[in-house]
Amino acid sequence: MTDLFIGIVDEKGDSFTPFSFPQTVEIGALTYIQDRLKEIIPNSCHFEDSLIYDFIPGLKMYIIPFRLPFQRTFFLVSGFFLEEGTKHEVLNFSGKTVQDTSLFPLVLQAKEYSEAAKQKKLRQLENACKLIGQLWAAEHERMQYQKKMREMKETVHFLSDPQADVDSFLTHVQKRTDALDFIGFAVKSEANVFTVKYFHSGTDRSMIGQKFMLGEGFLGQAMAAEKFQIWTDIQEDPRTHFFKRFGLLPSSLFCAPVRLHGENKGLLFGGSFHRAHWEEFLVEEFKFLSSLFQSIYLISSLKNQINSQRIQWFTMNEILRHLANTTDGEKLLSIFLDMSMYLMESPAACVVFRKNRLSEQISFLSRGMDETLRSVYQKDLESRFFTKPFHAAPFTKPEVYRFNDQWFLEYPIICQEHFYGILSVAVDQPHPPQKSKECLITLANVCGISLAMAENGSEMNREHEFYHFLIDLEQYFRPDILHHKRKAKEIARKFCRSLDLNDLFQDMIQYAIDLINLDSAIIQKYFPNKKIQKYIEMYHYLLENPMDMKEEKIPLESKIIFLAFQYEIDPESVRQLTDQLSQAFILFLEGLEEEEKDEMTPGKTDEGKGEDGNVPHGFLQSVNLSRREFEVLALVLKGASNQEIAEKLSISYHTVKNHMTNILQKLGVSDRAQAIAKIYQMGYFPKLD
Repeated sequence: MTDLFIGIVDEKGDSFTPFSFPQTVEIGALTYIQDRLKEIIPNSCHFEDSLIYDFIPGLKMYIIPFRLPFQRTFFLVSGFFLEEGTKHEVLNFSGKTVQDTSLFPLVLQAKEYSEAAKQKKLRQLENACKLIGQLWAAEHERMQYQKKMREMKETVHFLSDPQADVDSFLTHVQKRTDALDFIGFAVKSEANVFTVKYFHSGTDRSMIGQKFMLGEGFLGQAMAAEKFQIWTDIQEDPRTHFFKRFGLLPSSLFCAPVRLHGENKGLLFGGSFHRAHWEEFLVEEFKFLSSLFQSIYLISSLKNQINSQRIQWFTMNEILRHLANTTDGEKLLSIFLDMSMYLMESPAACVVFRKNRLSEQISFLSRGMDETLRSVYQKDLESRFFTKPFHAAPFTKPEVYRFNDQWFLEYPIICQEHFYGILSVAVDQPHPPQKSKECLITLANVCGISLAMAENGSEMNREHEFYHFLIDLEQYFRPDILHHKRKAKEIARKFCRSLDLNDLFQDMIQYAIDLINLDSAIIQKYFPNKKIQKYIEMYHYLLENPMDMKEEKIPLESKIIFLAFQYEIDPESVRQLTDQLSQAFILFLEGLEEEEKDEMTPGKTDEGKGEDGNVPHGFLQSVNLSRREFEVLALVLKGASNQEIAEKLSISYHTVKNHMTNILQKLGVSDRAQAIAKIYQMGYFPKLD
């Protein structure tokens, strides 16, 4: 386009691109040009405007500076040309002064430009520089985008690593993010006080363990504001003193409070020692990383909870194992003392008891007590609780008792209204949390069962006791799950009744729902009912393969357990199922909701009723049902069994079955679930007064 050679060099004059020539150039001339540019360009770096430079006297070239997105200056160099009418003069002068004869062809081939042509070429080249800058900027942005996408994908993929935790995530981010020289996380350690728990800046760990108050310095202010914040150019800001005490001099800083369940759990922070300002895309990247960190922190917290619960269940499994395999009450109590100290994080525990409720002999077991404390505390317990016979508990809730500057949480050991003794666990405060009290109650109840079993042998129904014991444990450890189970059992019961399933069928489902969270090994060992085991096994299969609800090999009991419990904890996952039973279940629940709304609306009248009162206008005609058949159907939709319908309408069970057969035939369906689904799909919600 220019009929000139053209190329790009950097600030040192080194070639950044190859040179392009419109004609053949000798190697010697090319070498001379490259060496000469290394002399010319460094001396021209301070110019911001385009230059017309005499490469050799009279032989001219263009030098046009331009900057790229990554803040480097480059130069477009182009030539050669002569002033109009000067070629002969330049050749003569060059022949006398220039030693390298390889340059003479360049002079001979150079065109002569008028002043107007010279300026026109300059504008062309300046426009070319703008275009190069735009293309280069787009390419740089594309490469940066691809790089960031790779980094983000790696970071997101990092979340799936089973070994991922908060510390490894911060290490990963600090290494992968060039803009961050340090990153850390502070956790709430006490009221309005936060402690730096993790800090990464190369090998520097000096910040770990340092504390700051809410509102104090940059970090404290971010926690008080409860929102993501960016600070730039902060080298002289007094609030950086928190870092400067450890030889850290941040130039910019970001802070992101981490919240879980509506509560501030800590603060993610990071910064640079060199960047006084951050581009907008970096700010967005830090916000993205903050969101990911919140996820990894949640995952890590859940892992810790799961591990804690796994340990708790393992502990209780050990209790159950010993409870089932030994009748030695004293041995069991020794185990319970160890478990109580572990579960309640207590330094000491003891139990004072009678091996037999009619015995006069009092026994004492302890853990973590020195001989002196053990002796005097035993006497104190005996004097307070065994000086006269007790026919019931000496108190009905755990009580804190102070003895020798130590607090003890005490609770009676009772079984079948017989008082056996006192379980006592050392606590670190006069007002221990409610969970500690509930845990002590559960352990004391198990102690009572143990002593009663040791006393009565096999007279006690162990499976029954295990079942209720597990319910008690769940009430303490996972009251939320127990609540979901109760709701699920109620939903399952009503749904079973709507399908006219018998009481035994319903009871098996209720029993299985209570056990679905137990490890399969515990179920097989302590609850030998093969059907129950099968129902729970297939329930867990459906959790992993919900689309297999259509499979006939899966028992109906397992399907109803899955629908009821899963609907209670995650309704949306059930609504996405397309099989017939699931759809009937959803429509059934929607009918119950409509019924509850009707019952809760004072003075509400049923619109659209015909002369039959409860029958919507035109409904009987559309499905060809008799008045009695409609009444039967309405009770089916309310979850009534055939027997309940018979009692409600004062007709025989056999008559109800005949009505049901007629209803199914008229609706063109084969069972009650399909009938329910069809009626609700038609938009009718019959209701009897």
